[in-house]
Amino acid sequence: MIEDTEGQHAVCLEAATYSVGRDSSNSIVLHSRLVSRQHAILLRVTTPEAATYSFRIVDGDLQGQRSTNGLIINGHRCFSHDLKHGDVIVFGGDVKARYYIVSNLSDADFSRQCQGEDLTILLSNPINPLETIISDVVEEPEGFSEAALVRLASFPEMVPNPILEIDLAGTITYLNPAALMQFPDIQEAGLAHPMLNGLRPLVEAVHDGHQKFFVREVEVDHQIFEQSVHYISESDLIRSYVTDVTQRKRAEEQLRHQAQREAIINRIVQAMRVTLVPAEVLQITADLLPQALGVSYCLIVQAGAATETTHYVSETVTGQANFLEANFSFTEHFSSKLAQGEQVFLATSDADLIPELRSLARECRIQSILITPLLYLHEYLGSISLYQCVQNSQRSEARSRWTVDELSDAKTIADQCAIAIHQAQLHQQVQDLNAKLERQVQERTAELQQKMQELQRLNILKDDFLSTVSHELRTPMANIKMAIHMLKQSPTESRQERYLQILENECSRETELINDLLDLQRLEAEVETAGLELLYLNHWLPSVVEPFQSRTQQRQQTLRVQYPDDLPALSSDRAWLERVLVELLNNACKYTRTGGEILLGVSVHTSKPTVTFTVTNEATIPLAELPRIFDKFYRISNSDPWKQGGTGLGLALVKKLVERLQGRISVISENNLTTFTVELPQGRVPTR
Repeated sequence: MIEDTEGQHAVCLEAATYSVGRDSSNSIVLHSRLVSRQHAILLRVTTPEAATYSFRIVDGDLQGQRSTNGLIINGHRCFSHDLKHGDVIVFGGDVKARYYIVSNLSDADFSRQCQGEDLTILLSNPINPLETIISDVVEEPEGFSEAALVRLASFPEMVPNPILEIDLAGTITYLNPAALMQFPDIQEAGLAHPMLNGLRPLVEAVHDGHQKFFVREVEVDHQIFEQSVHYISESDLIRSYVTDVTQRKRAEEQLRHQAQREAIINRIVQAMRVTLVPAEVLQITADLLPQALGVSYCLIVQAGAATETTHYVSETVTGQANFLEANFSFTEHFSSKLAQGEQVFLATSDADLIPELRSLARECRIQSILITPLLYLHEYLGSISLYQCVQNSQRSEARSRWTVDELSDAKTIADQCAIAIHQAQLHQQVQDLNAKLERQVQERTAELQQKMQELQRLNILKDDFLSTVSHELRTPMANIKMAIHMLKQSPTESRQERYLQILENECSRETELINDLLDLQRLEAEVETAGLELLYLNHWLPSVVEPFQSRTQQRQQTLRVQYPDDLPALSSDRAWLERVLVELLNNACKYTRTGGEILLGVSVHTSKPTVTFTVTNEATIPLAELPRIFDKFYRISNSDPWKQGGTGLGLALVKKLVERLQGRISVISENNLTTFTVELPQGRVPTR
């Protein structure tokens, strides 16, 4: 009972913790300027031995900050105190409160006593607050005030759902009447009861993650309960609110099965729309229907031309070969009904089933059968047979008959399968009619497409060539222009000589590029023929190799030449062959680092007869670059250690020259060695 500047009012302590203070955010608001914003905290303290609880009042807030004017309890200033029946508390000097433990009072009596001035009538003997509050006076609901009804309805004892509470030691501290009625053995079972089993470890794990609330589902005696668990850290209590969700879970399970069934049927229908191959449609249907309708086996028969039939069976039929024989007997027996579009559904226990079919059903342990015809425009295309067997049935009595929904679903699927078969047949006919015309169109357009592709390729090559040539020609001219400009502005003789050297180098580069382009153009246009003469390689090769001996020595490289002493004479164009070897040796010197080795080898193959030249140097060409090294203007980036540069036309010229000499050129690059191989005919006269 609290008495402040706004009068006297009662507060029923039901929760585990309360904040007391002047601020409106507190659980209990005290109207006085002398009271701190957060003056005190009320904590519920459980006494497990007596199965009771009381409240402890602590001065200040949860952060440890004390109030301004403190607490005075029974005339003594204190920081913390366990409240007892009749204790008087003074907050800030002018707000007084008295703590009572009351029970066995009706709401009307309680409201009436709260409004009176004399509160000593409430000072009855302390009674276990866990006991249910029972009114000795029976009154009509109209006799209760609205506030009293709200207060009464908030009591845990009046809640129809079970409420459980244990401490961290596992001792049950509270059970409301609904919990005792729902779980009569919970006090005896203790932590072994499903509602309490594993609760403490779960709370500790959740608490470590700074979460004080979680929900779990618990099954007790075939009933499913949703348990909302709250960890009350202030009093180290675990409170659970329990709701019976058995009916909801059963409804959800039924809806889930229905949704799963509809999803499977939709998958079958979708498969029919996606593919026009009847074999795929029927096999998918045979695999999915048992799961959709909850049957053991599914067999689909597609009637073919003459007496040919095709069977599609579900995966569950594997190893059940006798089902094919049984299915044939059943469909044959009911063929007249199926041809008229009637469904056949029966249980093997039916008295009108002939002995032969009953014997087959007993042998296959068949319990019930549903056969649906595949009919389209009165044409019988096959049937779908569904079998429920005893060993696979989880509801044998219920499956002895088929529901209206199951019959409808089976009929819908059968109609869709029949449409799919008919559409596939029409599609095949259209394909056969169009195949001949399509082949004719392809044959007539193939040549035109080939010519168009060739023309497009030539146009692309031309554009690429012109673009590259213009760039390569422009680069030296830009350097020449810049050197001339700098030459005009350079006063010193050393700088003038430097820029004159740049002019000379760029002019040589431009001349070399133009000459290479002209040579390549003449070779591609085939305006020149090879000037064949007999080359005695033993005498001719040293003159070709000699310039590179001094060049390799300057760069500290090693050039080795290997060929037999009895090399035969070779009929070839001296200038063209020399250009090929010079370009290959030049590239070998350019891309070989200091200390590397270069090898020129010559061999003769009398069986062909051919002469083979190989140039090997210590360098590696990336595998992705090999197909393009003979392209015009193509250079491998960051591979020239001597920064010698070039036109990018050398290997293109080499390849064209070898081809004009009726030879072949190839390249391999592995293990840090690159080898170019040129194979030329020994005495064949080149053609134009």
